[in-house]
Amino acid sequence: MEKVKYRKTRNFYLPFLIPYLIILFGFILLPMLFILVYSVIDTKSQDLPIYILTLENYRRFFETVLYIRCIGKSLYLALMSTIVCLGVCYPISYFIAKRKPGTQALLVLLVTAPMWINMLLRTLAIKQVLDGPLLKFVQWFNPDVNILIGNDFSVIFGMVYNYIPYMILPIYTILSKLDSRLIEASTDLGAKNKITFLRVIAPLSLPGVMSGITIVFLSSATTITITKYLGEGRYFLIGNLIETEFITNSRWSFGSAISVILLIFIMVIMWIMNKIGQKEKLD
Repeated sequence: MEKVKYRKTRNFYLPFLIPYLIILFGFILLPMLFILVYSVIDTKSQDLPIYILTLENYRRFFETVLYIRCIGKSLYLALMSTIVCLGVCYPISYFIAKRKPGTQALLVLLVTAPMWINMLLRTLAIKQVLDGPLLKFVQWFNPDVNILIGNDFSVIFGMVYNYIPYMILPIYTILSKLDSRLIEASTDLGAKNKITFLRVIAPLSLPGVMSGITIVFLSSATTITITKYLGEGRYFLIGNLIETEFITNSRWSFGSAISVILLIFIMVIMWIMNKIGQKEKLD
């Protein structure tokens, strides 16, 4: 009887999966398949449309020190911006989650409001802030400072500012749903606030933390706009490299190979982070 009921429920929800499956295969898996295929083919002749299977694109990437440094710098900046973003956003998320429902709605609105503005405009606004008020403030303490953009600080600052909502919202969603009785029980058992946070709140909020880390890290590692306008031409990261190969050089095969390599690096890092998260849960 239960099996028949389960089959009826499954058949009822099956039509609702069709739009998701169309999006999954048509807009995610199929483009990724094309990128993978493009990365292992090359034209045998410029005159004839003959393609051959080759790993030359991957070999060229790993034999060029500049490309290795490019992906290393991209992952480094993405990691640093993610760490800073987490350190800034977790207390904000906790603060919002502890407010009254009406206040929570207002604070979430303030957090998400910058997302309504185009990312390019937000980045240009940050550039003006770094070139203007913030630069003058720093010069009060160190008059020798003439510019704040075109360095790691400006790029990380831009990444953190642009991606703060993507870190706050997942953590806030989890924290707002925590059962307050667990915290009260921890307090009743004599645990101090620090122990309660480390043993109760932090482990339970880990899914939101991992979601925020994933979104911010992926966005930071592949950004183009931030490095272009806040790097002052001194930064040529993996996103800029892929854009150049596809648009400027029209080398789709090599650009696809770089995309696949970046995808593998990110997947490995995400796998390690998920393993760490699972270990923390077990502890």
